[in-house]
Amino acid sequence: MLSSLPAAREQLELVYSLMYIEGRPGSQQVAFADLMFTALSDLLDYLPEEGVTELLFRLSEGVEAIKVAELYNVLIWSTDARGLIDAEEIQEWFYTKQRRRIEIAAQVDLFPSNSMDESERVIAGLRKQFPDLEHVLKPLAKEVKAQLKEERAWSDYRKDTFEMPKEMTPGIMKIIKDIKLR
Repeated sequence: MLSSLPAAREQLELVYSLMYIEGRPGSQQVAFADLMFTALSDLLDYLPEEGVTELLFRLSEGVEAIKVAELYNVLIWSTDARGLIDAEEIQEWFYTKQRRRIEIAAQVDLFPSNSMDESERVIAGLRKQFPDLEHVLKPLAKEVKAQLKEERAWSDYRKDTFEMPKEMTPGIMKIIKDIKLR
C-alpha cells in the first residue's frame, strides 16, 4: 500500500532509469534493463488501489512520452498489475485537447475507441490538430486502417458465406414448411 508519495516517486524514477529508448525518431522502442521488472514490482507496493492511471501520469512529468506509454503497456497487460491501470481512462485522453496525454495515449497499445470507424475519425482530427505528433499518430492510423480492412474482409466473407438466397425457390419453400411443421 502507498506508504508515501515521495517513496512512490523515487521508485518510479528508478523504473524509468531502467528503461532505454532505442532506434531513431519515428521508429523508436523501449528496452528494459534486467532489474526493471523487480523495480516495477516494488513500485506496485507503493501504489494505491485506485487512481493509479492519473497518479502515474502526474508523477511522470518530464519523462519521455514513449517511456510513460511503455510503462502503461506493461501494467495494462501484466497479470501482476491486472486492473491497476484504467485502459478506458487512457482511451479518453484521445478526446482531450492535452497534447501530452494524446502523445502518451497514441503509444499505448490501445485504440481511441472500440469502433475502428470512430478511431479513424478521431486520429484524422488529431493529425490535423497536432501535426507535430505525426510520428506517433501515423503508425496508429495505419494500424486502425489495417483493422478496418480486416473487419471489412470478415464482413464480406460472412455475407458471402451465409447470405440468404435472393429468391424463394420451391425447394427452399418446402424446407421452410417442413421446419414449421416440426
